[in-house]
Amino acid sequence: MEREIREIERDGRTWTAIRIGRDDFGVPKHLMQGEKMEGIITDGSSIRPWYWEGFATIDDWRYVYFERCDLEAFDTIATVHRKDALELVNKLAFALSEADSRFLDLSSGVFPTYRIFILSGRDILLLPPDLADIFSIMIDEDTKNRESTALVQGSAEAGFRLVSEMAQLLYYAAAGTLPFLREESREAGYKELPLSLYQKMDAKTEGLISFILHAKSREMRDIMGNRSPEKVLPWFLERSKGLGWNLEDRSEEERLADVRKAEESPEAKALLEKIGKAAKRRAFWRVKGTVITVSVIAAAAIISFLASYISGILEPPYTRDMEPVEIIEAVYQAQNDLDPQALDAPVKGAELPQSMEVTNLYVTSRTRMAYEAVDPIIDANDWIDDGCPSIPASSFIYGVVLESIEQTGENEYTATGVWYVPAPYEEDVEVEEAANLDTRPVYLYRVRQGFTFAWNDRGWWNIVDSEILGYENLGVEEVGIYAP
Repeated sequence: MEREIREIERDGRTWTAIRIGRDDFGVPKHLMQGEKMEGIITDGSSIRPWYWEGFATIDDWRYVYFERCDLEAFDTIATVHRKDALELVNKLAFALSEADSRFLDLSSGVFPTYRIFILSGRDILLLPPDLADIFSIMIDEDTKNRESTALVQGSAEAGFRLVSEMAQLLYYAAAGTLPFLREESREAGYKELPLSLYQKMDAKTEGLISFILHAKSREMRDIMGNRSPEKVLPWFLERSKGLGWNLEDRSEEERLADVRKAEESPEAKALLEKIGKAAKRRAFWRVKGTVITVSVIAAAAIISFLASYISGILEPPYTRDMEPVEIIEAVYQAQNDLDPQALDAPVKGAELPQSMEVTNLYVTSRTRMAYEAVDPIIDANDWIDDGCPSIPASSFIYGVVLESIEQTGENEYTATGVWYVPAPYEEDVEVEEAANLDTRPVYLYRVRQGFTFAWNDRGWWNIVDSEILGYENLGVEEVGIYAP
């Protein structure tokens, strides 16, 4: 988030100037003419207007200049203003909550950090929309990505993204890097390295950041209500009151060294590998989902024109174009998604051992969502990709982490994976009491499951038999919980 701020001499006076970008192409004149818009200065309790003077070109760089002042880029919350980062982010949230929608211009859902500066080490300055338009045209793509695009959390409800941005800025101040800066993190469903890998900090503060970044749609909608994005920020301000922030200032060199040290740790490398795999897995299912959708639409169109006696024949399953290994992967994806229909789609003349379990959990989750407005089940793969964080007290972890698929005979395969379940499978094992009120047990089993396939005369593979070949009890893991 490099931003050059300097003093310049113009018209016999000394001004403060911000470098916008290279002056190697023309900026549309309408952006540089007409009535100037006001910026905003806030101390966290009130706002007052700010005005800019004009533009200057120095050594082929375009600058905007204004009254002389002590100004610093907002990215210094991760370095020389790190110990005050929580206070500064709260002041930013206050200013945004007081501004009108025309000033905010939330076309992307976030407020770009190239519009945010720290004034005199304590106040926040927000540049007006007319300057923001010129910045957006002149800054390079890497800067635009860091200061705008990377802040857009696609997994968040549109009206919740300003709140998400505040949490990301706190994460940045503590970690020294944005949570979703990596393309893989965004592609994997917005999975970041846990903040604890970068910095040990107040548990409640870390918990609030984690909750915001991973809130479910229902939770976000409950918080938002019918309010506009900026009017949701008081919710953030209320919950950030009294949080601990015990971090110290550091130099830019120290920030870079801290980030490098954290990301080169064995734990970080393992999680980054999982995030990379998750990104590839989601990309696969996105492409496969398109194929499935097209197949279903085509099948529906054809069936609608067939004679009535054919209408009773089952539609081809979504797995019709898959090979056995892909079908097995699809089965476990359906199990993790708690989708009974997708789970049983490739099965013919048999029943999968996990079918009843998935159906029961599906009914449980939908009932809880209907009556309690919460989705209680967290996919074990997502939880692991997130770094095994604490979970809401209303939730539990379930799912299969697939390890291998081996062909063991003609049309026969064995899949091995670790199953995460909320209760033990053995009848003689009692459900363990949580180690304390802040944890919940999840039971781990390494399960070997056999699949037998047959090629039918309609032109695709079916699962015609499946059984659990064996399982190994891997013990119990205590998962931290918190009240959302």
